[in-house]
Amino acid sequence: MGRFVAALAFAAAVATPASAVPPQLFEREVHVGGRSVRALCTPGPRQALLLHDEGARADEWRAVLERLDGVVGACAYDRSDAREERASPLGWFELMDEMRRVHTALGFPSGYTLVGHSMGGMYARLYAADRPTDVGGLVLVEPAHEDMPDEAKLGMPRAAWEEWLRRRLLGNADGVSESDLAKRARGTRLRDVPVTVITATRRHDGDGWSARLLNEAARRVHASVLEGITHGRHVPAGRSGHDVHLDEPDLVAMEIVRVVRPSRGWDE
Repeated sequence: MGRFVAALAFAAAVATPASAVPPQLFEREVHVGGRSVRALCTPGPRQALLLHDEGARADEWRAVLERLDGVVGACAYDRSDAREERASPLGWFELMDEMRRVHTALGFPSGYTLVGHSMGGMYARLYAADRPTDVGGLVLVEPAHEDMPDEAKLGMPRAAWEEWLRRRLLGNADGVSESDLAKRARGTRLRDVPVTVITATRRHDGDGWSARLLNEAARRVHASVLEGITHGRHVPAGRSGHDVHLDEPDLVAMEIVRVVRPSRGWDE
């Protein structure tokens, strides 16, 4: 009963209109590896760290952060600013080490919740598997998945699917290739921590794309992430396309709260 009442209180806090209490978001800059990294944060202890998609920015998380203000201490940071200046692509472990340096510089202690959208979701999952003592929970929002190309093939125009496969071989904005990440992900098993996976259900048909087939493909691959996870939740985003954090920030914020609070003791 105590957890139920607390959940209702969290829900009320997250759902409070932004206009009722002005958000107290602030920008912070840290210096890591000779470059400046910009973050957008809520006040409070560092509890949730939000990773954007490849080529996106921390500002995409603003609506979610505004809803977490006063409830969860959280930050999102610009991951990819200086990639074009690098003489050579990063390897996965180099990227992972750099991420850890950023997370530490931002003041995140062991056991924080890692949140990721799309490619940021794959990074979050792999990071949690490789650095299990760092991460106490995950919220994966429409995460990229190693099996999605095969599962999605029937729902995509052939030319678009082939172009996707070609681009997966190249270094992305973070200096790593999706195909290399896919190979690593196939051997990855998550530690049994609280994990929520959010899947969009409102993709749109058009120009040869089948929303029904793509929604079903995403549902299957995302469900597979939760295999062996005791405290796993697979949540449909009933009003969203791929960018759930923009379409339904209330939903994403609530799932972050659900994971952050129990990560300090699931049954308390």
